[in-house]
Amino acid sequence: MLLLLVAFGPVHATPLDSAPLGSALDLVTGNDFAPFTGEDLPEGGLLTEIVRRAFGEVGLRYDVRFMPWRRGYDGVLAGRFLGTFPYVRTPDRAVEMLFSDPLLEVRQLVYLSAHSGMDFRKPEDFRGRTVCAPVGYALPAELAELAAAGALSRESPADLPACVRMVASGRVDAFVIDEFTGRSAVAKAMAGDDIRVASLPYARAGQHLILSRSLPEAAAIMAAFNAGLRKLKDGGAFEEILRRHLSAAP
Repeated sequence: MLLLLVAFGPVHATPLDSAPLGSALDLVTGNDFAPFTGEDLPEGGLLTEIVRRAFGEVGLRYDVRFMPWRRGYDGVLAGRFLGTFPYVRTPDRAVEMLFSDPLLEVRQLVYLSAHSGMDFRKPEDFRGRTVCAPVGYALPAELAELAAAGALSRESPADLPACVRMVASGRVDAFVIDEFTGRSAVAKAMAGDDIRVASLPYARAGQHLILSRSLPEAAAIMAAFNAGLRKLKDGGAFEEILRRHLSAAP
């Protein structure tokens, strides 16, 4: 397990209305999700910095650990960690987790194998195809329904670089992910000649911090975080963070 402390703390401060609030638990996120999260990225990635800074706006400091996505998510559910990020909202996740206001909204793109005849205009174009989504990653709702019905095959390797290699080799037809992470992953794998991007985006999706609904203080901590995120955006720091991280992305 890879661990990296990227924040001070935890410090139990008084973020809102002088009411004690906080948790002794750490936050957790994953690797291979540039430019958003990764222990090899400045500040642990764009969204790691945003989450830390938003909590800091309301006087809270948390350590952030890096580990496999599924392990981190399960650890939040089991109460070993306070929360995890960034996650797209799905019906199944919403039953278990509280979702923050969007950290960022991004376009999801369809990355296709150059060796596949597949094209993308609508979700039904995935019928009969094989899509790659690593362990801990959610398929878009329409594709999840196709997979559940047996109309779509899913490969679930351990991480995103494996998906990039599988699509580049033609072993699977496609993966769907946000434009920034997809571009970075393809560039890092030097697979630009073997992967093409569909002309139409799949959708727009918000990325969120999530906390387990079973955590007693989850609602109060989430309200504090959302307040801090608004302050970060209203004060101009949010845009500065975006510019700095995205200008350094491949």
